[in-house]
Amino acid sequence: MRKTKRITAAVLAAVLLALSLFSAYAEPQTQTEIYSENSAGETVVRIQIRLRELGYLWFKPTGVYRAMTVKAVEEFQTRCVAYGERLGVDGRMGEQSMLELFAPSAPKFRIPDSVHLPRGPIADTLKVKGEVQSWNAVKQKLNVNEEYTVIDCNTGKEFKLVFTGGENHAEAELASESELEAFNYICGSEYNFLKRPVVVMFGETAVAASIQCYPHGSDSVADNGMEGHVCLFFEGSLSHVGSLPDVEHNANVFAAAGRG
Repeated sequence: MRKTKRITAAVLAAVLLALSLFSAYAEPQTQTEIYSENSAGETVVRIQIRLRELGYLWFKPTGVYRAMTVKAVEEFQTRCVAYGERLGVDGRMGEQSMLELFAPSAPKFRIPDSVHLPRGPIADTLKVKGEVQSWNAVKQKLNVNEEYTVIDCNTGKEFKLVFTGGENHAEAELASESELEAFNYICGSEYNFLKRPVVVMFGETAVAASIQCYPHGSDSVADNGMEGHVCLFFEGSLSHVGSLPDVEHNANVFAAAGRG
């Protein structure tokens, strides 16, 4: 009987903990209070975090509803109206604005046309596809200082990379300066943090991967026209940030396999 009571108490405690965590992080579903300039508190923090996620706010949450939060809410409301929502544009967060803000379909901030975003060519149909293989499997095939042919899925452009290491994903550098033209082309002729679906050749086998277009960090291959290395992700690769999966890289890996 005592054992049964202990189990029941443990289950009840777990349920209560789960409910408390859910209430701490879930968005307000219904509310009558209107949040406006000088409002403060936990809900304001949630509003600011969500505005940051959507690209309307560019500073860390403070929990105080000041001028920048007002402006961000106005921009969000204006964007909602452009999508056909019947919403007042007043910089205040009432019930309807709150529901729109935390909806899965909430519109993101629109990047102005005047903002230059370097991006390599995108094709309607991929030029090449590969098969998905786990990072653990691929890692066994990679040899440090060995060259591998990489093919960009959108353009079909090929270049050679030298595998230089990496624990959670592959780190690689251009094999020589003659590879630079193709690499620059797929990246939009300007280094950037965008990621692209590629395949890496292991003999006759094309393996789906994702490459990021910004050389950084350690550099071990001399005279190749590139300072630093680039990262290659395969299925199951993890990032340097807390050893977490990278959603964009993962999507590219499956896109490179024709499953995007």
